[in-house]
Amino acid sequence: MEVDYTITSLIASVKRRCSVPTAQSLFQKTDFASLLSEEMQSMIVPVIMAEHQDYFVHYKDYTIDGSTKEFRIPDRAVGGKLRDVGFYNSSSDSLDLRPRLEIEDYGNRRGNFVHDLGGYYLQDNKIIFNPAPSNTGDTLRVYYYRRPSNLVQLSESGKITNIDGLTVTFDTVQTSWLTSNTFDFTRGKGMFQSLGDDLSVTGKPSSSSLTFTDALPTDLAVGDYVSLAGTSPIAQIPYESHHVLAQLGAIKVNEALGDMQGMQMAESKYKQLLDNMIKSINSRVDGSPKKIANRNGIFKTHGAWY
Repeated sequence: MEVDYTITSLIASVKRRCSVPTAQSLFQKTDFASLLSEEMQSMIVPVIMAEHQDYFVHYKDYTIDGSTKEFRIPDRAVGGKLRDVGFYNSSSDSLDLRPRLEIEDYGNRRGNFVHDLGGYYLQDNKIIFNPAPSNTGDTLRVYYYRRPSNLVQLSESGKITNIDGLTVTFDTVQTSWLTSNTFDFTRGKGMFQSLGDDLSVTGKPSSSSLTFTDALPTDLAVGDYVSLAGTSPIAQIPYESHHVLAQLGAIKVNEALGDMQGMQMAESKYKQLLDNMIKSINSRVDGSPKKIANRNGIFKTHGAWY
């Protein structure tokens, strides 16, 4: 039988772990989705990122027009956190990483190090160069840690059953989706990563299909999911952490039901599961120890600063 990775299985796991009464009315399906989303964002994601194994890494490309100095950090970056910033040249398939500097390195009595070292600094949610990059043949590539989407019920998403050109057909009926909405694609197996974010559609969506304006992700396949932007019916975290997320849900449910003994037992089990999860994710390539290279030192550059 096919493994169920969706929120349906996740909620069932929560209920098994804390013996939720069948007749209880405190938690509805939407409540479970919200609760699990909060626990995922506040508890699971920081633990995974702390292992520095490049989970959640995505990139976004920005056009270099020769006059723009400021580029906005991607909206879905966890804590506005970046992995790397550089100039990508599609002809040579090369990436010229740029050093991150500080605000005080821009225009002080010692000179403008932001300019001299070809770097950038961060100001709130912006990446700032000075002067503006003039290498218009390249693109600015920003690697960032993408925030996993919040969970929704299967009824609020669609499992893809057919792909024909730009039209995607799915297995649910969605009468509330509008042309003004944007959509995400989530892989239905593996790491459950996002395959595409904030995609627009053309024409009025039918009840069980969408026609998109731009090219679909090349690795989109039958069995993947489509949902409103920022949502997913599958927790976009490694499967080994799904059980930990369910245990966190059980802790919160026991707390809400006033079952302090059950909550304490659930917390004890959570610590065991968390330890095992970290062992599973903390080294992604066992046979090749991670080597640290000084690729981004401020006195060493790759390629030229234009």
